[in-house]
Amino acid sequence: MLFLSAMDKTLVCLLVLLCTSFAYNLLDARRDLATLRVSVNRAERMIKAGSQILQARDLKAESVECALCGIVVNEIEGFLAENLTEQAIINMIDSRICSYFSGAMAIRCDELVSYIPTLIRDIEARESVSVICVNYNLCAIPFVVHPDPANVPKYVVNLDVEPSVRWKEVCSNPAFQNNTRYLVNTVDSILPGHGSMINELGTWLLDYYFPSEYAAEIRGCATALGIEEGWAAWFNVGYEVSDACTSIVAQDAAGNILHARNLDFWAGMGFTDTLKALTIQVEFQTGGKTQYLTTGFAGFVGALSGMRPNGFSVTIDTRFYPGGIGDLFYEVIAALIERNASLVTFASRKTLESTFDWHTAINMLSTTELISDVYYIVAGVGANQGAVISRNRINATDVWILDTPSRWFEVETNYDHWKPAPWFDDRRIPANNAMNKLSQKTVTLETLYNVLSTKPVMNIQTTYSILACPATGEYKSFVRNCQYPCTE
Repeated sequence: MLFLSAMDKTLVCLLVLLCTSFAYNLLDARRDLATLRVSVNRAERMIKAGSQILQARDLKAESVECALCGIVVNEIEGFLAENLTEQAIINMIDSRICSYFSGAMAIRCDELVSYIPTLIRDIEARESVSVICVNYNLCAIPFVVHPDPANVPKYVVNLDVEPSVRWKEVCSNPAFQNNTRYLVNTVDSILPGHGSMINELGTWLLDYYFPSEYAAEIRGCATALGIEEGWAAWFNVGYEVSDACTSIVAQDAAGNILHARNLDFWAGMGFTDTLKALTIQVEFQTGGKTQYLTTGFAGFVGALSGMRPNGFSVTIDTRFYPGGIGDLFYEVIAALIERNASLVTFASRKTLESTFDWHTAINMLSTTELISDVYYIVAGVGANQGAVISRNRINATDVWILDTPSRWFEVETNYDHWKPAPWFDDRRIPANNAMNKLSQKTVTLETLYNVLSTKPVMNIQTTYSILACPATGEYKSFVRNCQYPCTE
């Protein structure tokens, strides 16, 4: 699902409240998972807590209205996917959202409820959330004009030095420092008193549940960025559950496996622009030789996208979680505590570090215990070495492997490939249509870039694109900027 694009502190508040709401109980109860489950806020509680803070603080009315519109439209999309009737949707929005507000916000929410029949028609016309809310004058037109594509800065991380200093050059960059502090300060300003709990919980995760090597890297980077280490820990968790992406693997006529992906930060709101400014490409080296490459964000040590030259490449797409973000964050924390499972991006980086071929990578990514469901998309160097691994927390639910010539490419977004994608998120169909216009003779990294640039495969939330061919060692990253409204 592609979420509202206007910069809005309010919805960020609603998302972050999920963590802070149970931070107190988690820190007090530690391993008491029954207490933890009781303390987790579902969507209704999250909205209720957010409304209390909004009404207590002097936030601009348009910011509140923009957040409210985004919440309502996204809830409507979810209810439509569940085949609820129009009247049932009206009742659900009124009871699950509007009942938690008072005063001017309650009036505005009631107005939005009255718009629901028209909002449903807009959604059925395939209008995005951002376009709908801008058209209703509830959100400003998002983002300023940037060139597309834009270059991604490149860095080297030396794995031969102590973990605490590996990211010093990256994290000492003044632009990265300013953008990261902006993220921290934005959330902290909305949650007075709660920011300290986020930091304390993040520090606890670093102390007890993150691998010591990666924890040391995060701590060293946090120091260089000038932020508290607990916040840096949470950034590494937050990216795990906030990307709505498109990944493609394809085999060309010469038998090379090509790999392409767009990373869409669906929960980013205006943070999408900030993350573009934090996007980096990193070469991890030992003995002065590049072992693998990744594309990610300054301050983030996992691997959302990466390649081991002459070995394999891997990208990560979030697997749609039907319980919603509230249940998902609970499961993430519970998995870390109960089983000491791996963050999905830590598992992909570990695979890049320790394996050298596609078959071994497929096995490792299929069996490593994870904190959440995910899709791993993996390309190798031999014929048919392209696959989508649909992961549950314990193992692979499905491994979908290329079978040329009948299936020479595979497209993965954020839904199980053997099920229809939800009608309100139709990136899969346009991507498949664009691929079907190509052939094994005409597919190249350049034509895959064109597929990634097809709307809505590329959309307002698209942060970066990567292109990779493990057999040739070619790996490219691009920051993407789609001009509003980003439609055909």
